[in-house]
Amino acid sequence: MTDQLQRKRGRARTSPEKRRARAERILDAAVKLIERWGYDKTTIDDIAREAGVAKGTIYLHWKTREDLFMSVIMREALAVIEALQKYIAEHADSFAFHTLFPYAFLRYQERPLVKALLTNDVSLLGSMTQHDYLQGNSIARRKVLFAHAILAQMQEEGLLRSDLSLKRLEYMLAALFMGYMTLDPLWPEEERLPLKQQAQDLGEAIRRALENQQLPPPEKRRRLAYTVNEHIESFVIAIRAYLSQYMEGESHHDRPDSSQRPDEVLRSQPRHP
Repeated sequence: MTDQLQRKRGRARTSPEKRRARAERILDAAVKLIERWGYDKTTIDDIAREAGVAKGTIYLHWKTREDLFMSVIMREALAVIEALQKYIAEHADSFAFHTLFPYAFLRYQERPLVKALLTNDVSLLGSMTQHDYLQGNSIARRKVLFAHAILAQMQEEGLLRSDLSLKRLEYMLAALFMGYMTLDPLWPEEERLPLKQQAQDLGEAIRRALENQQLPPPEKRRRLAYTVNEHIESFVIAIRAYLSQYMEGESHHDRPDSSQRPDEVLRSQPRHP
């Protein structure tokens, strides 16, 4: 009996729901170990033991260790993005950057791997920082293009200052957010502020430096919130599609040309409303 036939028969005995649950368990184990030891020191054997599966079972879902790790990153990022979507929807009438970014800051703190992706943290990502997807002309460039589309409309609609060029707005917002994201390791431990205080101060800095003193009325802010969530949804759809090719196991082995590359996930640019 060929290996391919054995795989197909094994897959027929396991329901899609069970295969997805198994994949989730493997990803949970990978997150736990990578956060503890970093990518370079985490092996497939370690993950299999932690997940309670055979090593070969992992390869039913992911062809390589790199594929598995990119799925870990994507799933962690999806959790943060979906939390932001929910927050924006629930606070649409009061939508403003000085409240959204502090919320995002706290969500990043809860997901060390997503924070590492944002800050290019070699201690966790290790050799994965050299992956094409994580290099400057890939994800970083797409993040800038995404921010450009969002900030342009927020400025046009009166949420952000109009006396600053769009490039300066982007740079100042990134500097404020990344400064708070990366400062703690460089600061004396006994002098560090609690995370909630940092988030509050970040919001105040954004409000004072970048937002108009008179913000738009609730109905306009509600519309802007909807626009932002529309842009974000394109990322959600792409990430879910990327993850789905692995979650049920084996199907991507039978269709080697169908797999979506990780550097294609954020390729679609946000739509102008």
